[in-house]
Amino acid sequence: MLIATLEVIQRLTDSSLALGAMGVSIALPTVLFGLVAGVFVDRLDRKLAMIVSDVVRGLAVLVLLTVQSSEQIWILFLVGFVMGSMGIFFAPARNAVLPNIIDEELLLPANTLVQGTQVISMALGPTLAGLIVGWFGTDFAFAFDSLTFFVSAVAIATLSISQKRADDEKATVDVVWAQLKEGLTFIRRSRIILNISITAGVAMLGLGSILVLGVRYLSQELGIGTTGFGFLVSVLGMGMVAGGFLVGNYAGGLRTSVVVGGGMGTLGLALLGFAMAPDYTLVLVMAFVIGACMVAARAAIAALLQATVPDEKRGRIESAVNTIISASTTLSMGVAGFLGDFLGIRPVFALAGTITLAAAAMAFYILREAESAPREVEVWEASVMASDVPPGPED
Repeated sequence: MLIATLEVIQRLTDSSLALGAMGVSIALPTVLFGLVAGVFVDRLDRKLAMIVSDVVRGLAVLVLLTVQSSEQIWILFLVGFVMGSMGIFFAPARNAVLPNIIDEELLLPANTLVQGTQVISMALGPTLAGLIVGWFGTDFAFAFDSLTFFVSAVAIATLSISQKRADDEKATVDVVWAQLKEGLTFIRRSRIILNISITAGVAMLGLGSILVLGVRYLSQELGIGTTGFGFLVSVLGMGMVAGGFLVGNYAGGLRTSVVVGGGMGTLGLALLGFAMAPDYTLVLVMAFVIGACMVAARAAIAALLQATVPDEKRGRIESAVNTIISASTTLSMGVAGFLGDFLGIRPVFALAGTITLAAAAMAFYILREAESAPREVEVWEASVMASDVPPGPED
């Protein structure tokens, strides 16, 4: 959907602000509702939540077929909001079920594999999407994308997934609020989760600009059209495949701070190279490096969260972390769209690289301290259980 939607906006408005608004519309639901959605991910059948999310998104994409003029651009933003709203249930549920089906020591390679399945679609999808948009138009691209969501829903329906749910007491406002506060307290008292959230949030302040300005950058600075942008995203996916291979085979004995900090530091340098690249070939090289670094950091962070958080709280924690990341992404997209019109695209990318380098330094130093006590949340849980025991006569 992304490439076709960006093409429609570029064709009908030619505005960086509109491109930024599209990104914001997708990320905004996580900022507004992500925390509450996490409560329901812990309470509901996660398998069913993923299926419903896919079906609704498949139907929403079909609505994009009605957009034919600049006066209808608001429909794109509305559909983006719906897509983001369904995603706040799907992503936490998907991440939360992984520890239910594999052993803890396999979480890092398993997360790499999960990233890999996404990468395969990223490596092939954007190039195919660019060609489809170029050959058959955006309407056909939207219809094809809608079909992929229905295929995903059918695949998930074939899985057998068990989970330990949160308290199934009736979901009143008071109950949902209490469970939400429980999850936030869990994060606040866990240094490792809190620091992961902060680091990831700062990183996304730098990365969001590429999502909204990539098409315009290639078009205005290098004379490359939509098909070229699709191929660039495919190269990004190829880099993620390479990064996944390296993480899965060689990162098992490394500290999380090294994997995340090193990956993000290289990512920041690649963003700076992306901003200064004089030709399309070097842009593709930088995209490959960016993809490799992204998958390394994402897989390590995901495995760390899954190993640390108990099943019945995992949806809330995943949603909270996603909310922080999406808030940063939303801010980055909006600011990047604004600055792209007034400062130029290359300076915005250079600023993004600088911010990402700052996030890398945070990841290395903060996570190095936090990961020294990865089981502190279990100590906290024990203290909570002890506090619930009624005092004895000697008290």
